[in-house]
This record gives sequence, structure tokens and C-alpha cells, in this order.
Amino acid sequence: MNMDDNPGLVGPFMKDKQLSFTVVPAYSYITDTLKVYGIPQNWIVDASGTVRLKGIGYDSGEKWEAGMAEAIEKTKAITVPPSGESSMSATHSRSPQTTPD
Repeated sequence: MNMDDNPGLVGPFMKDKQLSFTVVPAYSYITDTLKVYGIPQNWIVDASGTVRLKGIGYDSGEKWEAGMAEAIEKTKAITVPPSGESSMSATHSRSPQTTPD
């Protein structure tokens, strides 16, 4: 999701960085519904739609990328209870930029 005031900047940025994922313009959704006002923020969401990890900030080094990859793998390993209700009982190791939701 992108909360930039000028969504026209996304295309050139994506091309320059050789990124190919989908970016959804979502300024109102992010500020009104999610109550997010600072960027960058990253969320790891499981298959049931539960936010498992919320990270604030970005480090261009390999440490950030490795930490996020590890958190994604841990999230994949969490089993959602049959009732559809998710559990936050899993332990996550976090880099200094991440905080549990």
C-alpha cells in the first residue's frame, strides 16, 4: 500500500528500483482505518488476515531484509486454530525496528 500524496511517483520509483510487486494507492485507508501516520511501516499478515508483526522504519542493509524474511517464515509456521480465530502465542524474534502489534 502506498500513502504518498502523489501516486504518480510510484511508477517511476518502481521502475528505477526494478521492483515488480503491486502497489495499491491507499492514503485514506491507511490514515483513517489503520491510523498510520508515520512511514515506512511494514506488516506481516498471516493467511487469515491477522497482523502478526508490525515494523516501523527501514534499514537498507541486509540485516533488515534477513530479519523480515525470518519473521515471514515464522509467520508461515503458525497454525491458525480451526475456529478461524488466530492466536498470537508464537514467539517472534525482532530487529530493533519491529514491534509486536
